[in-house]
Amino acid sequence: MMKVLFFVIVSILGVVNATADKEKDHNNKAHKALCDLMKAAVGKWGDGGQGLSKPLKKALGRTLFGKVEGGDLSDIKGLPKDYNEVEGTDSSRGNWCGQPYEGGFNGVNQARWAGHSAPHDMVCLCTVGEKGWPLNESDNRIEKLCGLEKKALEAEDNQGWGYTKHEGNKHVTATWTKIVTPCLEEKVGKDLKQALNDFLRKLVNKSSDFYSNRFQLGEGDPYDSYACTGSATYGVCVEYYNTTGLWYPMPWWVDLQKALPEEEKFQEEKKKLEEEERRRHQEDREKTNPAQTEALKSTHTSTNQTERSQNDNITDKLRRLNLTSGTPISLPSSWLLRAVFLF
Repeated sequence: MMKVLFFVIVSILGVVNATADKEKDHNNKAHKALCDLMKAAVGKWGDGGQGLSKPLKKALGRTLFGKVEGGDLSDIKGLPKDYNEVEGTDSSRGNWCGQPYEGGFNGVNQARWAGHSAPHDMVCLCTVGEKGWPLNESDNRIEKLCGLEKKALEAEDNQGWGYTKHEGNKHVTATWTKIVTPCLEEKVGKDLKQALNDFLRKLVNKSSDFYSNRFQLGEGDPYDSYACTGSATYGVCVEYYNTTGLWYPMPWWVDLQKALPEEEKFQEEKKKLEEEERRRHQEDREKTNPAQTEALKSTHTSTNQTERSQNDNITDKLRRLNLTSGTPISLPSSWLLRAVFLF
């Protein structure tokens, strides 16, 4: 009886382990962390960054749009023109996902680069690679990449975005439509600071003698000259270089990391100014002679003008506060990721 029971238990464990192997979801945790951060950024961006400190507004512009001036969210709900024919360009994935910004060095076509923006990094993380890697060895519908299986990612042809070129752009398009776009919806419940810290925890230090302060999001084993090419070795991932700030832009999340403390100070000062103005307005009303109440009612227009003047005063103070707040965006920083979290 004991032998039979032992055999049954071993068989069950074998089935469980086999199922777990088949159900592997590549880059699942990295995708979730980046997606949550994108949703939190969209929520904070709100109506074009109105009411935010300048450092945070610029940082969110880079995070969502890849440029400090930001943009309209409706413009990035579809695949940007930068990606036109990217799958038909030799070695484009390695240059766009595994290398820092080269600024046209050696004639490299690099419309986007590792750390350009959160949506671009999601494309690097979640588009199937060379010959459909890592789903090309899956003969079932259970193994996934970023939560989606072969068919959803247009990988049933065992092609993808890698180091060899081919006609069409359907793999990158599928990723943007089915993974990036849903992450551009506002998420309720997780604030930006928490989401950023959760994202930073998913970065793996991949520094080498050639590249110091190099960090990777996603699966792959980088070499000095190659990273995140979409191959089985170098992987589907995004490689961040935190030593590029001397000449080229640092990754978008570095700007966000710097801007959040500035935003907290800005909002505290903003709240103080608003409370001060409300208190002053209340004191002015209390000093008004009760006998003048009717006269004040008859001069409603004058009162409205006074309130507008007070509101303009607050706006002017906030404008001056914003001019003096913050630190420059994308300057080199030696302390980055030594204390990577904000708390």
